[in-house]
Amino acid sequence: MDCCASIPENRHFLAEKTTGIPVVVFLPCPFQKRVVLSFRMVGVVCALLGIMLVQTAHGQGSSTAYTDSLLAIINKPNPDSASVAAVMQLQRYFFERGQYDSTLKYAQLAMRLTAQLKDEKASARAHYNMGMTYTNLARYDSARFYLDAVLDYWPLLQDTLLQVNAYNAMGILSNYQSDYGSAVEYLLEAETLIDQSSSTEVRNLFPQILSGISRNLIAEKQYERGIGYAKKALRIRNYPTEGRYRVILHLEITDAYLKLKNTTLAKAHLDSAIFFNQSLNNMVISNFVFMNEGNYHQAMKDHTKAFVAYQEAYRLCRQIRNDYLIATAAGSLANACYLISRYDEAIHYANEVIALGKPLKQYDDVAGSYDVLKRVASSRGDYKSALQYAELHKIYVDSNTNAETQKRILGLESRYQHQKREQELATLKSESTLRELETVRRNRMYLIAGISAVALIIILIIYSGYSRQKQTLAEKERKLQEDRVKFLERQQQVVSLQSMINGQETERTRIAKDLHDGLGGVFSTIKMYFNSLHHEQPALREQELFQKSYTLVNDASEEIRRIAHNMMPEVLLKMGLVNALKDLCANISVGKLLKVSLEVHGMDKRLNTTTEIMLFRIMQELLNNIIKHAQATEAIVQIVRDGNRLSVQVEDNGRGFNTAEADNQKRAGMESVQSRVAYLNGKLSIDSQQNVGTTVMMDFLIQDV
Repeated sequence: MDCCASIPENRHFLAEKTTGIPVVVFLPCPFQKRVVLSFRMVGVVCALLGIMLVQTAHGQGSSTAYTDSLLAIINKPNPDSASVAAVMQLQRYFFERGQYDSTLKYAQLAMRLTAQLKDEKASARAHYNMGMTYTNLARYDSARFYLDAVLDYWPLLQDTLLQVNAYNAMGILSNYQSDYGSAVEYLLEAETLIDQSSSTEVRNLFPQILSGISRNLIAEKQYERGIGYAKKALRIRNYPTEGRYRVILHLEITDAYLKLKNTTLAKAHLDSAIFFNQSLNNMVISNFVFMNEGNYHQAMKDHTKAFVAYQEAYRLCRQIRNDYLIATAAGSLANACYLISRYDEAIHYANEVIALGKPLKQYDDVAGSYDVLKRVASSRGDYKSALQYAELHKIYVDSNTNAETQKRILGLESRYQHQKREQELATLKSESTLRELETVRRNRMYLIAGISAVALIIILIIYSGYSRQKQTLAEKERKLQEDRVKFLERQQQVVSLQSMINGQETERTRIAKDLHDGLGGVFSTIKMYFNSLHHEQPALREQELFQKSYTLVNDASEEIRRIAHNMMPEVLLKMGLVNALKDLCANISVGKLLKVSLEVHGMDKRLNTTTEIMLFRIMQELLNNIIKHAQATEAIVQIVRDGNRLSVQVEDNGRGFNTAEADNQKRAGMESVQSRVAYLNGKLSIDSQQNVGTTVMMDFLIQDV
């Protein structure tokens, strides 16, 4: 049965204005299918993109004949290259059907045959197959071992197709481990190789690489960038796997737009995925389409349609017999049943998720199912069971958090190993170059020894040329060493600067906490005692010494609170940079000696925490300098963000100063500002005129949270 048979016939095409990408839009119909797998499952999508689990391409009989014919080639008395090719075809056959135990068996056989035949290229391919198989078996250490080995074959084989596939596989593995940053790095390496290649076979992998980059950026919440890469992939036409990737790309864009709360564009791309999926006959991808459709209806609060779509996804998962997908679909179905008050079905699906999800360590799905059971029990007035389910929900939420933490640790380790491998590869290339130079030198010496005395002049000329070449090489080597030393010195300066600034912020936080919790608490207690005396002995109200003491204690308490707040304002951590600066400017303006105005443009999204703290410290120091030295009455702080560029300007109408003289004087405040600007890789410039005022301008290239 065609899983998309219910798509309405009154569809039409619409081109997005900004991209020119054809997007299929469907008019409203009473039945459409379900929403995306949470792209927490993005690793599953990544691995299954190239997998055709449907077995319709071969009937049962023809499948048996196909595998038997391959086994006949494999079992020949004397294995040869045809045996290796047959083993890899059989391994691919089981891989495409998700039968990973059989896949591993034949991948291991391929490893033994290629080693026996001493075929380096086939051996590299066998290592790649082992890495992909172990990735899908969630044995990540083994997967990384074999994929690292594939990349080590590169200097010997110079096979661009193999290297692109290896980088793509590394990206998939990093994605499985939730290390989206490393995944993007590997995929960008693959993209660079594809750009440099003229091979059609290599360039056909471009949409797959762009899709992987898009998926990882969306997982890192860089939705706009992820959408951009996906749309770039959609513009590519006429490659072998175009149908599959066109559906997946539209689903990725759908997921991103749903997270951006743009349901109109999400619907357009969802309809496109539904349309292109009609020609695939692939149950795995059809499942993803239904899941996305359900997610869309959930976002639109149409829980009945969401239930129907999730039910279709669940039906497909049962046919596929993939427990991971079944648990995910059943979890969404349980929640949809609860929302439409089908409580018995919600309990059934939730219990199925718990039974399947625990062995697979799908703690997020298990936690969600306990939450559904808790809500059902509460709706039925069974508060004792609701409390028990709430406790189990919390346990599995905590378990999932710990699992995600472990994944991040593995991600950091994988990134370190990647950098280490790149360094070793560079060293290997350098040693190879030196060996080649040594071989050239030895051959020339043999040539000189064999030339007769008649050719003495020619020998001298050759020797002179060789000496000049050697001197040139030595000079280049010396410059290279100098550049390396300078690079290491710059790295050390950056590390030292980062350590100093991080230490300052840690100490500020500690002191602020000690002031607030320690001295602040003491002064609060003293104020309480004064208030008690004030009420118990009314005569004290008339004594001037008592009143002055109470005023001083109150002022000291407020001063401690203000100092603690300035050292680490809570509004900065909770509400972000813009609100913290508004608070800072308002507090300064209250004193009426300096009026500070704040102008902000394009700061709708928060920056990452470290960047916000650094910028707040810079603003704090510059405004303190104005108060102490400028004798100004007005100051303006301007912050303008345009994409990844952030411009910050602080201007006052004070007395100004001579910038040339100031450059020769060391000022702790400005050194602190300069070090923090350098920490953020920004540029700082100061324009000051005496009796006119001072303008401090800073430019940064920043990244989203």
